[in-house]
Amino acid sequence: MKLTQVIYFSGLCWFLASCNYLNTEPTTLSIILSKQNSSNSCQEFIERLDTTLEWRWVDAYSLNDSELEHELQIASGIIMTGGVDIHPGEYGSAADTIRCGTIDLFRDRVEIQILEFVDSTKTPCLGVCRGLQIMNVHASGTLHPHLPDTLSEIHRGSDGATIHRIEITKSLGLFPIAKGDTANVVSNHHQGISRLGDKLEVWAVSEDGLAEGIRRTDTVSYPFYLGVQWHPERMGKGNLLSDPIGISFIEAILKTK
Repeated sequence: MKLTQVIYFSGLCWFLASCNYLNTEPTTLSIILSKQNSSNSCQEFIERLDTTLEWRWVDAYSLNDSELEHELQIASGIIMTGGVDIHPGEYGSAADTIRCGTIDLFRDRVEIQILEFVDSTKTPCLGVCRGLQIMNVHASGTLHPHLPDTLSEIHRGSDGATIHRIEITKSLGLFPIAKGDTANVVSNHHQGISRLGDKLEVWAVSEDGLAEGIRRTDTVSYPFYLGVQWHPERMGKGNLLSDPIGISFIEAILKTK
């Protein structure tokens, strides 16, 4: 074999090996949390569902405006996390602050900014507990300021989290959950949807009629815009309304990559 042939063959082998190496590198996905909680429960929930991916987690609450704008531009997905009450002035009921617990005006502003970005880019977005509520408020919906006064006390236990039953009222096609299915969920909230926001639809309800699952009616423009009033990240492996939700969120992200 001539020297030029040896050099060409060696270079080709190196190139193919390099391509193979690149193809085996794990995909890194940047996920924005509207506010990171101390338990890291959302991160652990998503990471255990797909260990082949590299995850980069961003706490939006800790960023200034320019940093948040930069992170939104490179985000693969967004999780609107649980937390304190939304100021009722955001949905035209400022007098109801007396019926609220802790309120965080800065967080309200940050989360509305995030959802405005989602509206413009259709980035996959999952809302959990408060996350569902802010999705509804952003769509001009309203909230019950204190559910025990208007519906029931099933949504929060005396020590915090509790378990109650919900029913699926609409099949989504995102995961193997059918209309009429029921399951127990982990719940810890005292507020919830009163008037449903514009261009949203309900796909799950609790025993007292509270909207427990919402999504955008325009599923073409918003392939994954899903809110749940319960905490899938706090539920055990294999639960009908836990893992499939996280898996469908990951799948939606990968389809948009």
